[in-house]
Amino acid sequence: MLLWTGVNAFPAPMQADDAARPAGIVGFDQVVEFARRTAAKPYASSPELPAGLKDMTYDLYKMISFDVKKPIWLNHKRPVWLETFHRGYVHQDRVSLNLIAEGKENHIPFTKDLFEYRQDARKLKIDGDLGFAGMRLVGTFPEYPERQEFVAFLGSSYFRARDAENVYGSSTRGLAIDIGLPKTEEFPIFREFWIVKPQPDDPDVTIYALLDSPSVAGAYHFVLTPGIQQTSLEVRATLFFRKAVEKVGFAPLTSMWMWGDGLAGPKGDPRPEVHDSDGLLMHAGDQWNWRAVSRQEYPSVVRMPYTDIRGFGVIQRDRNVDHYRDSEAMYHRRPSVWIEPQGNWGAGALELLELDAPHEGIDNIAVWWVPERVDQSGAPVNLQYRVSFFSGDPPGHNLGKAAAFRVLRHAPDSMNVEVDFAGTALAELPPDTELTVEVASVRAAVTSATCKKNDGGSWTANLAVQPTREGPIELRATVKSHGQALTETWSYLCPLNVPPVSIPPWRLKEMEGKVKE
Repeated sequence: MLLWTGVNAFPAPMQADDAARPAGIVGFDQVVEFARRTAAKPYASSPELPAGLKDMTYDLYKMISFDVKKPIWLNHKRPVWLETFHRGYVHQDRVSLNLIAEGKENHIPFTKDLFEYRQDARKLKIDGDLGFAGMRLVGTFPEYPERQEFVAFLGSSYFRARDAENVYGSSTRGLAIDIGLPKTEEFPIFREFWIVKPQPDDPDVTIYALLDSPSVAGAYHFVLTPGIQQTSLEVRATLFFRKAVEKVGFAPLTSMWMWGDGLAGPKGDPRPEVHDSDGLLMHAGDQWNWRAVSRQEYPSVVRMPYTDIRGFGVIQRDRNVDHYRDSEAMYHRRPSVWIEPQGNWGAGALELLELDAPHEGIDNIAVWWVPERVDQSGAPVNLQYRVSFFSGDPPGHNLGKAAAFRVLRHAPDSMNVEVDFAGTALAELPPDTELTVEVASVRAAVTSATCKKNDGGSWTANLAVQPTREGPIELRATVKSHGQALTETWSYLCPLNVPPVSIPPWRLKEMEGKVKE
């Protein structure tokens, strides 16, 4: 086991074109100053990779991995350590890493000795300080002594985390620029990180990051708290815009949804559901709104305005292993990702992007917050929120929840939509309780809406729907008693026709192999 001591053997490098970089960065204020100076200069992209790394295939890239026997630091009294990602394949941007220890900044230089190169990867020509593609924090819990990742930063400004009881799933990003528009999206990148080496009794790990793009530079402050049932990051950011942009997306999330409620899987694939999350949950004022995600045959962007947003996130609500039947992907253990704004974010809107995708290896669901106003004059824009990764729903949501739904298409002009709502208060109601279903629809008429109790204690709202125009149907439903909401508001963009679904290519190969056997 290699112990990285963090001595001053490798001071942070100063490049000829990096005069904006303060010397000896050890605190967030210096990163903010670095971001301000960076925004005052023209944007410069990462140096190009050698052809062998730039043009490599995914299979070849998989042959390179961090040597787990050589963590950047290790303290057995505080079992958390740092590992790095190699540049190559789609991970083209150069990322610099620094360790802050004993009040000093220490650059972590790239060296081949940190990695294992297997099979054809041994033939790659790798010279000089390539930098890294990203980094991850790894550790253990007393209750879970096996090695596991807590958080990983890899690819533009993407990062994802997990608690000890879940696996990796949906991701978040530092910032989104011009997302969900009929133009090329701009992807800011985390260009440099500073990781503060924790003391043995520290429950948290502090990370600073410099974000950069053609339109904006920013300083990010993360405080990671890994946990058994929840891992969270407190996020602070200070942004400086180089130029005005059409749209800014705060706290963007990405996820994957292929099939599940409302859309059956393809014939030949035994898995009933395939997704990282089955809905978008929104908390504004005293309202809880649930948006079941879907997949259209075309890009779909839905805008939901709010003036008092208190939380939002992509939620993997269905945790039943039998609903996924995938021991490899373990979709029943994918975490929910919840954003809690700190302070008043003011008026704005949540936007949900739903894309078609050929297979489950592609994230096709995204959500972000668009503030009504953002100062893009170059003055600092401050942002603060908490992002948490855990199982199921966030605490505090005590209303009945949409547990499942079904779309029953009878004819081109007739369908029924059944929504199952579950919760403790609902289960305690007598079966003869008169409940009403408040509904709203777009491009359709809801001719009847009834609600009845099931044997297991849940209630099913049955909506008889008649399309009135071309295009997908927008539906909303809330179960109430004497005008009082007993459930969250369920909403869904329902396609008129069933979107095509195909078996992922690797599943076809697996099936072909089994047939040959």
